[in-house]
Parts: sequence; C-alpha cells; structure tokens
Amino acid sequence: MAAKTTSCFTFLKEALVLPTRNPKLFTPVLLLLAITPFLTSSVQVMFVQPLTSDMSSLLLEMPNTDPSSPEYAKILEEIKRDAVKLVLIVTAELVVTLALAFVNQIIAFFAASTTYSGDRYTLAELIREIGKWSALRGPFVTVAVVTALDFAWMAALGALLSVVMRGGRVLSAQGLVFVLGFLAFLYFTVLALVGVAASVADEEYRGVRALRQAWRLMTRVRRKEGLVLVVVAHLLPTVVTPLYGVALFYAKKSVAVALCMLAVYAFLAGAQQVFYMGAATVYYYEAMESKEAVSNRGYAKIPSGEGNV
Repeated sequence: MAAKTTSCFTFLKEALVLPTRNPKLFTPVLLLLAITPFLTSSVQVMFVQPLTSDMSSLLLEMPNTDPSSPEYAKILEEIKRDAVKLVLIVTAELVVTLALAFVNQIIAFFAASTTYSGDRYTLAELIREIGKWSALRGPFVTVAVVTALDFAWMAALGALLSVVMRGGRVLSAQGLVFVLGFLAFLYFTVLALVGVAASVADEEYRGVRALRQAWRLMTRVRRKEGLVLVVVAHLLPTVVTPLYGVALFYAKKSVAVALCMLAVYAFLAGAQQVFYMGAATVYYYEAMESKEAVSNRGYAKIPSGEGNV
C-alpha cells in the first residue's frame, strides 16, 4: 500500500526536478510567467485601487450634497470620468493579460515537453522551433476552446449563484447544483492543462479531441494521479495568493513596499505555474506510457491459434 501511495506522487517529483535539467531555458520561462501576475497586480495597485477609492468617496459625498448645486454636478462629472478610466484600464488589462497568458502558456508547455523528451533548447532556439504554424496549431486551437469553455462555465455558475442568492436558500437543489458545478469546473481547469499538454506533445490532438484524450487518461488510465494533480494545482495558489492581499493592504501606506511584495508574489506565482504545467506534461507522458503498456499486454494475451493446428 505504501508503494502505491508513493507512486501517485512520483510524477510531481519528476515535475519538480524537470526545470533543473535545463535551467538556461526555464529561468527565462519563469521570468516570463512572472511578468503577467506582476503587471496585473501592479495595475490594480497603481490605477484600479485609487480609482475605486476615489469613486467610493465621491459616492459617499453625493447624499450630503444638494442635487441642484454646482458641487453635485461636479461630483457626477468626476464619477463619470473615473468610471470611463476604470473601464478602459480594465479592458486593456484583460486584453493584455489574455495575450500574455496565451503566449507564456504555450512557451511553458513546449519547454516542459521538449525538456522531458530529452531536448535542451535555449529560449531563442525553442521559439524558433515552435514558430511554425504546424507546431502551434494544436495548442492554439486547444487553448482557444478551453478559454471559451471557461468563460461559458463561469457565466453559467454566476447565473446559478444569483438564482441561489435570490432564493435565500443556500441548502437547496440549486445550491447543490452550484456546488457540484463548481467542483466540476475545478476539475475541468486541470483537465484543460492536460489537454494543452497533449496538443503540445502530439500534433494529432487539438481542441475537443485533446480534451477528450485528457479525460480518458484522467478517468481511466491514471485516476489517482489525476486527482492528485487536481488537488495540487488548486492547493498551491492558496499558499501564494494571501501575499497579494497583504501587498494591497500595504499599498495604502507605501506603494514602493507594495510593489516589492508584488514582485515576490509574481515570482512565486510564476514558479507555481512552471511546476503545475510541468506536472501536467509529465502526467500526460506517463499516462500515455501506461496506456500503451496496457494495450501491449492486451495484445499479448490474444491467442494465435498456432498450438491447435
């Protein structure tokens, strides 16, 4: 029993040591993955938080101001101006974040896949290697499908949550459906990682087909390891995320201290992304090896009939 328990975590150990096999590649990959959380969190501290605080103070002043006075009109104008700025900043942040996340995710998965396969590229060599459309088509389609499904699933969960809150009964059929849907969403986000790893490792898998392959591996071939991957992928952010909240708290006292803490948070967030993308890649390769081994044993058991001739 102890051996079986240990075997469920061997792919995590392999994912941990994977970056050490090619540090000249994974060092810049780590920095690239850290850029996105640092930019998004810095935008929150430098722009979004001051604007929302300013809007909140203006909204608190409105009830105490005469609606017919010039001050009231000035407050309305300032609120509209801040709202427009906030919408523009959030929209730009979303577009840049999605673009950076896509590029960084593709690079990180290719780095994990090529290193696990035995290649030792630098970042420039890796980019040249995957610069062809034939190599990028599978991951591009898979990430696009995953992103669309993520948005659709989150919208459905948001709508269901509003129904539950309006009803005022959390312990209801709708509440149970929401909890089950949320747990399924957590599982899907990790299944999507394995699907992207599949589309990177094998060009024949992309989009829905890659997700189906990931589903088969996680539910039939290596279920225990798949569950471990789900738990680890969602447990790691709970360790790093509180640092972001502390940085937001210190932003009111010292922006410099907040930015330093955000840099540490971004580095740890990038490191955890390197780990669980590597874990998803290692899991995919090892699950495929297990699948092929089972298939070979199945073929070996088929009687040839030669002994009866």
